[in-house]
Amino acid sequence: MPKNAVDVVAMAHRRIRILSVDEAPSADQTEFGTDILDALFAELKQTDGMAFTWTLDAVPDGAFLPLSFLLATEIAPHYERPSERRSQAMGRLRAYAFPDDRADRRDTDDDGAVTDAEITANLRTAFY
Repeated sequence: MPKNAVDVVAMAHRRIRILSVDEAPSADQTEFGTDILDALFAELKQTDGMAFTWTLDAVPDGAFLPLSFLLATEIAPHYERPSERRSQAMGRLRAYAFPDDRADRRDTDDDGAVTDAEITANLRTAFY
């Protein structure tokens, strides 16, 4: 079920331990978080080339935690709370936005299955 911007803001506050699991963000926290989230979302689309096909009114399940954790890194200094590195949070969102769609080259005989012999051969080529 898609989440909305308030859900993302709430999870970001939980990530930096401002809110507990059963608490909802206050009006001030929601306003502050959504303002930062709107700016962050625009930055991601414009400078990082993430062409999202969704809006903050319907954040897909796969992007919910990565976006929330990235927002947490942005709002943590405001609350003087520690957070994970921005690059780590950005990496999670990039993994969602740019999935690895390369073909599996280990299947050398193109039978649709990767055998132990093919895995061994792939490891040897990677080593040498």
